[in-house]
Amino acid sequence: MFRDNDKILALLIGLVVIRGLLYIAIVPPWLAPDEPAHFEAIRLIGQEGLQPTEAVYLTTPMHPDMHASFQAFQIWQLSRLAPPQDPLDPSRPVSDRFINYYPPTSTGSLIIAGNYPLVYHRLMAPLSALMKNLPLISQVYILRLASLLFTTLTVSLGWFLTRTIFPTRIVHAVGMTTFLVFLPMHLHVDTAINSDVLVVLWVSLYFFGLAKIFCDGLSIIRLLVTALALGLAIMTKPTALFIMPTTLVALIVYLARRFYWKPLWLAGSLVMIASATFIGSILLFQLGEGGRAISTLELTLDQPAPVGNYFSPTAMAVYLHTIRWGFLSFWGLFGWANIPVLTTGLRAVWLICIIIGLGMLLFIGQHLLQFGRRPRTLTSNQQDILLVLLFSLIFALISVYTPIIATQSVRWGPPSRYFFPALLPFSLYFFLGYQQLIPARFYQLTLPIWLTAFFLYDAYALGFVLIPYIYG
Repeated sequence: MFRDNDKILALLIGLVVIRGLLYIAIVPPWLAPDEPAHFEAIRLIGQEGLQPTEAVYLTTPMHPDMHASFQAFQIWQLSRLAPPQDPLDPSRPVSDRFINYYPPTSTGSLIIAGNYPLVYHRLMAPLSALMKNLPLISQVYILRLASLLFTTLTVSLGWFLTRTIFPTRIVHAVGMTTFLVFLPMHLHVDTAINSDVLVVLWVSLYFFGLAKIFCDGLSIIRLLVTALALGLAIMTKPTALFIMPTTLVALIVYLARRFYWKPLWLAGSLVMIASATFIGSILLFQLGEGGRAISTLELTLDQPAPVGNYFSPTAMAVYLHTIRWGFLSFWGLFGWANIPVLTTGLRAVWLICIIIGLGMLLFIGQHLLQFGRRPRTLTSNQQDILLVLLFSLIFALISVYTPIIATQSVRWGPPSRYFFPALLPFSLYFFLGYQQLIPARFYQLTLPIWLTAFFLYDAYALGFVLIPYIYG
């Protein structure tokens, strides 16, 4: 017989599978962010036996049914873009080369071999090879089901991460995991064909490995699993680079506890690492090739012009614009059609998030930094791993937003999926901040209110935004 914990986990896994299948069925093929580009790279490797270089894109025709499927699902119309079709024959594409068909119209990037190792695409290539004779749309849905498998594993790792940190508080595991299950953008992005779903899984495994090391003790197996997850995550996508300074913080915190460092020494070391990461990220991006274009919404501010002064009013407007964009993208901005959930009620959601953010600060002050004369509620191991997770969030934000400071423009638009590798620590802290605000006498209502709010938000996103927009 399952224990109660196992039954709850099984229920949550069932929910993520059902909701994932809903998103797979509702969202038409190609509407998810850069899904055509990732599919084409996988197809070239698996079915054509070619590396997706620029030369290959210029000489190799795309799948013959690609244009017909775009037309059948009205992807260009849903995205408010002009279909790239032959003006004399609309049934034919303007070009049979993917490089001339998709990127020029959508501003989506090509997946180019050499930019990074293409771990996700090489992993999916054998599956693509097996599906070569299936209809194109069937191939899309099967690859999406593989993404759903990865997402289910990520949600399970979130459960075990929280149970490792808080073994006696199942409410924390349920609260954190339901955030993952009912966040609309999480299921939308991570049930599509893209490398984000795999990097999120590797980083989640990395965080779980860190939690096991801090809470259950260091072992060779745990160290190898954590190191392997770190390496695979960094190779899969650059959005995982924030776990490198996170690893340094984990090492510093681990040594500080074992060798009884003075709190001031530890604080100074962590501030130096965070400062070096912030400055280094800006310099690294300035030495690179720059960011990618950002799409706009009618409901957002006009994009300010680039400037050279980091603290000028125009620069501040750039920062504000991209913060608003990131917020919208996190809570609901579907596909590269940019279908917004928060066309109304945006200020209310901002207010709720700010209040929960204050709760997070209260939790950090009372339980991690132990301000005031309150009884200790966390063990040393819990404090250590929560401190590491907190700095991972700081580093993730740095990696997403310092390119904006570096370029002084909106050329780098931070979609929410770039932050998703840090989704596990964020969802845990978000729940802890929310719980911190609940008075003790209403503690039994903590989880019901949380579950109801996320269920209603997800139902609204599906029933009143996504489905009417696509099928209305």
